[in-house]
Amino acid sequence: MNFFVVIGKNALYTYERDGRRFEPQFIEGSELFALNSTNIAEDVNSYMEILANEKNLGTIAKLEFEVLEGSEDNLNAAVKNALGEHIVKKFSLETTLTTVFKKLQRDKKLLIDTYGINYEGYSYKFENNSLVQEEFDLLAYTIHSNDVVGLMDCN
Repeated sequence: MNFFVVIGKNALYTYERDGRRFEPQFIEGSELFALNSTNIAEDVNSYMEILANEKNLGTIAKLEFEVLEGSEDNLNAAVKNALGEHIVKKFSLETTLTTVFKKLQRDKKLLIDTYGINYEGYSYKFENNSLVQEEFDLLAYTIHSNDVVGLMDCN
């Protein structure tokens, strides 16, 4: 069974792909699965077991993941390492946010060109044809993983 996982700040957000749409999955009743930075491998293994049980798969061997990386390289590496051979596709945060940024720029009322977007505690602006990460900006347009997944190009 194929799932789309967004690596957030100390959490995983899970979606089930239905064609080009993504449906949020609630693991143990929550939209996010919290990760403890000292036990990432253990937490990810627990996450896969819980997901397999909730979907009545019987074993984690049937799980496949498409993964959207987060802003923290160490966390990305640890989660991807723990998911191992279950990963079928990876998406970089920079490429994905660039696509999301360009789509949101179409709505001039959001003032994306001026203030940028906030995602997972950081602000992102497009400067000199590249995405720049800065501190959280109260004036920037805040998006969440559901927004990113809904706006990204995922082919």
